[in-house]
Amino acid sequence: IRFVSSQIPWVMNALYNERAFASVTFEEIRDAFRLKQVQSKAWMMSKVKDMDKSNRVLVVGSWIGFTSLCLRKLGFSNITETDPDARLGAIACHLNRHWNDFTHLSDDINDLDLNNYDLIINTSCEHIADNSWYDRIPTGKNLVLHSNNLPGYDHVNTCENIQEMMDKYPMNVSYAGCLDLEQYTRFMLIGTKL
Repeated sequence: IRFVSSQIPWVMNALYNERAFASVTFEEIRDAFRLKQVQSKAWMMSKVKDMDKSNRVLVVGSWIGFTSLCLRKLGFSNITETDPDARLGAIACHLNRHWNDFTHLSDDINDLDLNNYDLIINTSCEHIADNSWYDRIPTGKNLVLHSNNLPGYDHVNTCENIQEMMDKYPMNVSYAGCLDLEQYTRFMLIGTKL
């Protein structure tokens, strides 16, 4: 958790930019860095830190761009992120402004050419209504997926357990795990698309 929490000052510093600051609410910043979010992000970073850093990465549901920042600090380059909430581009781009191989898009995942990426990270599968985005991923692509069993919060596609997640997102699994967060469980799958 120390690695992820040590990146939070970068976000606080980015908020001194008026355009970035105006693009998010206090509630969103509070939610982005609540303990369970940081624990989940740290769990994922601990699993991806040894992956090939030359992968062309797509981060789906990128929110304020913090996942991309953490990946960059781990040594990944050539990171593209997308979040359909266009106003979040201001903070994400300012937060990741030091790297010319960073791209922020405000596109729906279903509108992107997924052939352009080697590694697709989606830590918000529960927020996407159906799995058409997953069906469009080419065979053999590297994947890191998160979901959970927490109802509400615009979670429209949750999983009750890790087996349901594996059934929903079939892949050659190299890692499947659960993170108990007291009120709910977060699930993670890492593997390649079948």
